[in-house]
Amino acid sequence: MRAGTQRSLWLAAGLALLVALAGCTGGGAPYDGAPSAEEVEQGHEEALRDAGSFTYNQTVTVNASFVQVTSNTSAAVELDPDTYLYRSQTGDSTVEVYAPADGQPYVRSQSGSTIRYDRAENDSVPNASRFASPPLDDLASDFDFAANGTAQVDGEQTYVYEANLSTLNESAVGPIGEALADADATDATVAVYVRSDGLVKRVAYDFVVEGFGEPARFSLTLTYEDVGSTTVAEPSWLEEAQSATN
Repeated sequence: MRAGTQRSLWLAAGLALLVALAGCTGGGAPYDGAPSAEEVEQGHEEALRDAGSFTYNQTVTVNASFVQVTSNTSAAVELDPDTYLYRSQTGDSTVEVYAPADGQPYVRSQSGSTIRYDRAENDSVPNASRFASPPLDDLASDFDFAANGTAQVDGEQTYVYEANLSTLNESAVGPIGEALADADATDATVAVYVRSDGLVKRVAYDFVVEGFGEPARFSLTLTYEDVGSTTVAEPSWLEEAQSATN
């Protein structure tokens, strides 16, 4: 895998926590006409703020004969006051962040059997709003989406918006479009599941690229779960972190 292309794909994953639903149509959907990225972001954030808490989950995978990588990220988040417990694991490396409502975040990093604790500067780790308000403004309208009925996600009805490689805008200049063009994508599907109040419950990407001499599949799934019922508990390692960083 070319280093630049790999970075582009991971950049697309990192930024594309939500999708700008450009070109969406269909009766009964959360929006009348084609919503802008700002409308989706605002509706999603307002729904989360009203709920007060949520659990954010993201899984990213890259599968090919020459590389197999899976990264799992989760964050239990409470709002007003903002506090969260974050965990990200890739291979045998894990990073956890506990951000109390009234103090500096604690960071636990583990690689193999090596564990390290730090007190992070507040601007060096995500704040709670980062999980509630993904950076839609950084995304161009890479795809033209079409409404495709409804589906149940976690027992809740959602409106489904879908797109594929054939609806990739030729003029796309966003990180997804650039990554797909650079990697010679042969297949791409995107599905977004939006609750009637604007909350984005689930986003799923699946890309197949052949810019490396053989096919490689890139997938991302993001969900918002336990909306309104998530509780952030102090991690079991907090006392050890406090002792190590005092």
